[in-house]
Amino acid sequence: MASAVLRTLAAAALPAVALTVSWGRLEDTRSREVVLAGLLGLLLALARSWLSRAFAGALALAATTWIAFGFEPWELLPYRDEHVAGPLLAAFGVGVSDFYDVVVPFDPSQRPEMHGVVVLAVFAFVTAVAVLVATRRPLAAAAVTIAGAGWPATLVDESAVAVGTLALAGALSIGLVLRARSSQTLVGGVAIAALVVVGAAWVSSVTSFTREAVVDWQAWDLRGAEPRALGVRFIWDAQYDGISFPPTSTEVLRISGPDRAEYWRASTLDTFFADRWFEDLTVADMREASGELELDSLTPPAAAKRDGWLEQRITVKALVDDRLVAAGTPVALEAPSLGRVFSYAGGIMRAQRRLAGGTRYRVWSYLPDPSPEALAAAPARYPTSARRYLNLWGRVLPPFGTPGRVQYVNAFLDDPSYSDFGAYRPLFEQARQRTVGAKSAYATVLALESWLRQRGGFRYDERPPLGVEPPLVHFVTSSRAGYCQYFAGAMAVMARFLGIPARVAVGFTSGVYEDGAWTVTDHNAHAWVEVWFAGYGWVPFDPTPGRGTFSTQYSLATNSSETVSALRRGDFDALSDSRTGDQADAAGNVEATTQRGERPSVLALGLLLAAVAGAVIGGAKWSIRRCRYLTRSPRRLSTASRRELEGFLRDQGVSLPASATLDDLCRAVDAELGLNGHAFVDAVGRGRFGTPDEASAAAVRARSELRALLKRARTELSLVARLRGFVSLRSLRGWQG
Repeated sequence: MASAVLRTLAAAALPAVALTVSWGRLEDTRSREVVLAGLLGLLLALARSWLSRAFAGALALAATTWIAFGFEPWELLPYRDEHVAGPLLAAFGVGVSDFYDVVVPFDPSQRPEMHGVVVLAVFAFVTAVAVLVATRRPLAAAAVTIAGAGWPATLVDESAVAVGTLALAGALSIGLVLRARSSQTLVGGVAIAALVVVGAAWVSSVTSFTREAVVDWQAWDLRGAEPRALGVRFIWDAQYDGISFPPTSTEVLRISGPDRAEYWRASTLDTFFADRWFEDLTVADMREASGELELDSLTPPAAAKRDGWLEQRITVKALVDDRLVAAGTPVALEAPSLGRVFSYAGGIMRAQRRLAGGTRYRVWSYLPDPSPEALAAAPARYPTSARRYLNLWGRVLPPFGTPGRVQYVNAFLDDPSYSDFGAYRPLFEQARQRTVGAKSAYATVLALESWLRQRGGFRYDERPPLGVEPPLVHFVTSSRAGYCQYFAGAMAVMARFLGIPARVAVGFTSGVYEDGAWTVTDHNAHAWVEVWFAGYGWVPFDPTPGRGTFSTQYSLATNSSETVSALRRGDFDALSDSRTGDQADAAGNVEATTQRGERPSVLALGLLLAAVAGAVIGGAKWSIRRCRYLTRSPRRLSTASRRELEGFLRDQGVSLPASATLDDLCRAVDAELGLNGHAFVDAVGRGRFGTPDEASAAAVRARSELRALLKRARTELSLVARLRGFVSLRSLRGWQG
């Protein structure tokens, strides 16, 4: 028996070495995980029955998956809340796809998904060889050895012959070792195999063979044929000489996560000088591309609330750039393949090198979503760090609402030291003329946007006529024809003239939404305007008519039909008063007096309806919680207690992922409520996973600990917070029964 086991191990050993070496050469550093996967597969040769092989194989596969992708085997046990299969399959898919986009050998620390695929491949092939050897199928084992070692060997030219020779030796040794009846025969057989292999290696080294195989099997792409796109490079600094998009669009990015259209920003043009907008970035931080980013002082406090973050999973297709594209203001990044990245003031990110095709990264962004009324009420108070966005031609202009600001700007335009910039007086005059009656910064910005986009007679033209004046001056005063850089550049200059911090954002419109992701092409390249508002940060506005996905929208004004109507009428007093257009129209006539007399009854009806709706929501939530406890199972009772606490936290605005563990819940209780939840978590854990006797008592204790936690938490909350939690729908959306 012992000799049979040793013979099996000896027959499978050399093929296992060949497979491990061949796949390991795809990485530029030697990995212990690859060797360990080979050993785990080889040990299956010791199993003597199919039942023992199946059991040992399942354990070895779980261990290898843990080694390859970091997914712990016990996460697959029943009653666990973690979702493992989906992320595991996604990581495996990314790793397989990377083999067709990444040059080998690759750095396993930069490509963890590819490394995981290599580890799994070594385990799979070695396991197959070990089982075939143990069941005495030498020909099949030899075929698996050649096939398993052949594909990776052909991907790396260097030493490919040596690896092929090793694979051939392993394949030949299987039959020789299994058929040997004595140690002398075994040694002789191995010597013959060695001579054959040495001869093959010598012939391959001295004979000239063609490099083109009859079947180029190492180039097979299991994803299906996909046309290779040429790289597309953009010069983001403004230029006004005309643009032309190629007849055929090229996919540059694929973005999944958001389900509504967003602007994908690559950079911002912060400086206007010598008739051009320029990229003028200030480094804020340099750090590893993992975790939360360093935010500048202009980012509002709301950006720290994770429940409001927008996650984007971005794949670079054919964009030749070192800038990381993202929506809004990036607040967190997960891109281990990029190493260290630069974070710039204003929410711009750049890698240390150009991003290769196939590069993937995840980014979380803060996007403000205020109502038009909220923006109209935002004060025109700008911190010192915002003043750089009031700079024109090297001079910082006074903020919106500053007494004597108009006289200051006129003196600036008349200053001989800035004689070249004096030609921009028509933009200042047009900005003042088109915003008469706008008493808030928001109303002023919307007035400029709607004039350029709809009311001013401007048209989109990729080959606009040029005059003797500076391009933007000729655009506003004469031609009224241009493309996005004209519209965005002119609006940003006019906003700064009026004392409102603005900049030109460059990147892409949303693209086309298909198969759960946004396909962004070079035809989606775009420029728009971002304006800074106190309490909200950078808010996008798009003055370009008929361009991209946003051709029929008025930025944030689209949330209010009355606001859009006011824009079309030019009724900026309505916007400045933070009231809708209909309310403003009614304010000055006699008929409105009667309407105001009726408003208390309408208000009372609204309050009554709100109270009824709140009672219905609160009653529904109470019923759901009670239904969860209608069971005698300690596991279900413990789960009900956990769900109730999760629902309470979600109703108070605490972000909890669907895959939150008990440890995550404990940390959330500590961080958000300032309470110690260890006793509750311990009771829930014992109730769900303990012995039957222990679980029953633990389930009762879990509910008691929950009542105590909630009682202490509610005493710390204000009445408004408790009412908001009572009617919040977050816990209903997150309920899974």
